[in-house]
Amino acid sequence: MAVLIIAGLDTGGGAGIAADIKTVSALGLHPLPILSAVTYQNPDGVRGYHVLPPELIRGEIRAVKDFFEIEAVKIGMLGNGEAVRIVAEETGGLLRVLDPVLASSIGHPLIDLEGIETLKDLLIPGSIVTPNVPEAEKLTGMKVSSVEGMKKAARILVEEFGAKAAVVNGGHLDYTDVLYWNGEFYEFRGEMIEGFTHGTGCAFSSALASLLAKGMELPEAVEEAKRFVETAIRFSSREGKCINPLAPLEIDVERWRTYSGLKNEVKRLMKMGELLNPLVPEVGTNFAYATPQGEVFAVNGRIVRYGKTIKPVGPVELNASDHLKRALLKFREFYPEVRAVINLRYSRELIERAEKLGLMVSFYDRREEPGDVKAREGGTIPWGIETAIRRVGDRPDVIYHLGDWGKEPMVLIFGENPLKVLEKVKGLLDVPRGQS
Repeated sequence: MAVLIIAGLDTGGGAGIAADIKTVSALGLHPLPILSAVTYQNPDGVRGYHVLPPELIRGEIRAVKDFFEIEAVKIGMLGNGEAVRIVAEETGGLLRVLDPVLASSIGHPLIDLEGIETLKDLLIPGSIVTPNVPEAEKLTGMKVSSVEGMKKAARILVEEFGAKAAVVNGGHLDYTDVLYWNGEFYEFRGEMIEGFTHGTGCAFSSALASLLAKGMELPEAVEEAKRFVETAIRFSSREGKCINPLAPLEIDVERWRTYSGLKNEVKRLMKMGELLNPLVPEVGTNFAYATPQGEVFAVNGRIVRYGKTIKPVGPVELNASDHLKRALLKFREFYPEVRAVINLRYSRELIERAEKLGLMVSFYDRREEPGDVKAREGGTIPWGIETAIRRVGDRPDVIYHLGDWGKEPMVLIFGENPLKVLEKVKGLLDVPRGQS
């Protein structure tokens, strides 16, 4: 399946045709990129833009139309009336998603006045239009300050301007998007997500075009496109100060790397079974490894004593250990490079051995736990990890506690990855270097 993309170039790589290509590719379709304009910009702002000659734009479109079966079109920045006219002529009869790019996020105009009027006359009619709140205000001439205002603007775009449907993106208000289609309103709730937002409009419209090309109904496609963008914000690019449309692919890759990495190290851990057996606590041992995005894999059912050796009860799975997950995620709030942890039975000899090896050791005392934390479900472990880290003012390798009523004393060993954790465990067990 192919999606035609007509958009401008963002030299900062965060929005425009770069974000469109990444989005369409991430959703498993083939992007057909048509360059309409070049902007000179970086994350600090837009310095200017140049619209390509209209016949060049026409030639680009016709070249791909003559070869590919186009399932949908995403239209972004066009820059002037001539470009709008050419695009309207060349995309007539195709399923069109129009992101009416009028200005940059800091207000730099990206289309002339003639272009805006031509957009209204020739391109909005018959298209699915996806303006943000400022764009909806500019197109309709009305002030939008609420969800009800978004609904009114969407209705105007459909019933007065002739759009096939209108999605007003509410990131500038309360993160609710409003769709008006076939005489009905649909609301899609969102929430504030930490991360960069440059490129959200481009990614949303490209995702919507891609999902419609796959055959989704419009309301379902809007919902899915919104969640796609939320993921792209959550895992946004610090370097580019923009969203990361490739995040879904990166998450899948990292899940596999994390799963397979932990699975391999669990196998190596089993080879030390007789040595490790005495250090398995009554509740069992577990071994956890987090993806860079913060999803945690562990051994389902834990690792238990099995005769004189040890045995995993189940396979490595996502979210298989709530206790180690909470400990590791709290630790990573301070030291995000640390992604692995194992728990062992507490003994004074083990702690002394860790100190002799030069490992940084800290602890927390459950008897010092504040009442409000103790009363909060799942609050003890994050509190304990934070307390232990603050106690030493540095990154500990080992954190232990001496237990409490009904709670077994425990030792946690942290490392950047499972191999680093396993090397520390070997040191504690006095396993010769190079031996599993």
